[in-house]
Amino acid sequence: MPYLIDGDNLLGSCPDISWDDHEARTKLIMVLKKYQENKKSSLLVIFDNILNCENTEGDLSSKFCVLRSPSDSTTSKEITRIMEERFSCFKDVIVVTSDREVKSLAKKKGARTINGIEFYFELKRISRIFGMKEESKKRIETELSDNEVDQWMKIFTE
Repeated sequence: MPYLIDGDNLLGSCPDISWDDHEARTKLIMVLKKYQENKKSSLLVIFDNILNCENTEGDLSSKFCVLRSPSDSTTSKEITRIMEERFSCFKDVIVVTSDREVKSLAKKKGARTINGIEFYFELKRISRIFGMKEESKKRIETELSDNEVDQWMKIFTE
């Protein structure tokens, strides 16, 4: 299921990423990239044309793409344009924004919408779940040194 994300709008919903941080967008992009890797969904993230946004723009055909709206446009207009040009079937699209106009258009087209704060909690939930899986995997794949093996053998043979 493809996600179309209003990046700055979502960033404003993230209480643990500060707008004052000059790497705020980069941090959000890293969280979204991890989410995409774990969920295997396509994510298209659009930010306002801000100079301090990392140059992470990608190919629209990739599973994870970050775009900046053109200087003569806004993120809302760019999301609207992409919805008009790129998606023929909207019932499978999830639009992440708290912008009323974008949500209204997305709903009219049959897309599902999620507020930024709701999606933030989904990001946290998925991060926690996959973080626990990674931690378990690390524990399972841990190798013991010869010294540790000897110590365990003494314990079990006594």
